[in-house]
Amino acid sequence: MRIRWRSIWKFCLPAIAGLFAGCAHFSPPPPSVIAAGAFIRPGAPTSTRPKAPSQTRPSRIPARPVRSSAGPAALPGNIAKGDSTLALAALSPPAPVIRAAPAPLPGKPLTVAALLGTVNGRPLFVQDILHPLAAELRNQAATSRTQSYFREQAMTSIARQLQIKIDNMLLLQAARQQLSKDQKKEIVVLTAQKKAKLIAQYLGSAEVANRALERQGSSLARKTRQIREKLTIRVYISRLIAPSLVVTRRQIWNYYQSHRSHFTSHARISLYTITYPVIRQWPRDPHDPTHTRPIRHPTPAQLLQAQRQAIAYCRKLEDRIRHGANFAFLAEDNSVDYHARNGGHWPNVRRGELTNPQIEKVAFALRPHSMAPPLLIVNKKNPRRDVVVIIRVTRVWPHKVIPFAVAQKRIATKLRDREFHRLMNRYYQRLYNQASIAARERMLATATDAAVALYYDK
Repeated sequence: MRIRWRSIWKFCLPAIAGLFAGCAHFSPPPPSVIAAGAFIRPGAPTSTRPKAPSQTRPSRIPARPVRSSAGPAALPGNIAKGDSTLALAALSPPAPVIRAAPAPLPGKPLTVAALLGTVNGRPLFVQDILHPLAAELRNQAATSRTQSYFREQAMTSIARQLQIKIDNMLLLQAARQQLSKDQKKEIVVLTAQKKAKLIAQYLGSAEVANRALERQGSSLARKTRQIREKLTIRVYISRLIAPSLVVTRRQIWNYYQSHRSHFTSHARISLYTITYPVIRQWPRDPHDPTHTRPIRHPTPAQLLQAQRQAIAYCRKLEDRIRHGANFAFLAEDNSVDYHARNGGHWPNVRRGELTNPQIEKVAFALRPHSMAPPLLIVNKKNPRRDVVVIIRVTRVWPHKVIPFAVAQKRIATKLRDREFHRLMNRYYQRLYNQASIAARERMLATATDAAVALYYDK
């Protein structure tokens, strides 16, 4: 059979032309958009409200920041090294823009993937606030008897975490914008070192580390990202604040002079006493059938005799102690002062703290691990309060003044820390002066509602 190619070609030519025409009008599909609902766990109740464009979760890859004119390259040349106010103003990033997400519909439960708002265009989700507080919120929910009490406790914790999160987001964005390439390379190297140390804790295996961290609700990638962000913030803060941390020798000396008591170690001793009352050696009342009650009005001769007998008895106790008897047991059996139940021990007694000057004079004159002869203390107004005291000292700390040459390093560190906190507080205050306070309050209320719905199920 002869094939008629001319007829077949006439039939296929229109079909081929239509195929090329369709290819000319073909356009690729739009890129996929990950919405906030994609992060909601399966089976969780969700709202049927249509999603606003602002609630769409953008890509986690940050856009390349545009270097501000207030960056390090635009620092004025007349800023001195110690001029903290001008330096901070020059290094400060633009004013933060904090926006809260629209309020949810009434009666609709929130999820951990709900959008709280944005900080300079970066999204902030409920899970970013509640995830670090999971254990704390569970404990608060378990110990709270009412929902209102749990809400108050949770709001306090969430407010603290929200403040930390916003602070870190602002610092991280400013760091990414203003750090140099060398500093960013340094951060990459430090992150790799810390990641290697983390993996070394799990037998040197990244897979084992990842599985262990996933059981804790995290992952190796998330842990590495957190390490990198912390290092970025640390390097940025050191670059931002370190040039302004100037402590002069005059400031150190003035602090040393005004806080001299902080660098003075007063004389102290570890003291043991047995306070034996002389009244135990008084003659007994002949009219007492038990022969235990002392007479009411002894004569001077009887008082003198009782004092001699009390001293003799205490010398016997002293001899027993020197031959190995337990001082604490003898104090519990014979002493009448407040420290008798503690074995007669007065821990760390400073000079001037003892009420009796005679005891203090004798005690602070003793050497370590020594004991004084029995000391008679007479009360002229009331002979019933006459006592004989056995004094023993085990340790002695002499009076000592730390010289300025030794203390100046510690003072300089303290002054730098204090100046660092002052400058950071001023920096944060400048950041938040133009921020939206109402937006943060709405974020706090939204996150608290989500915590109550998620953790309080009584």
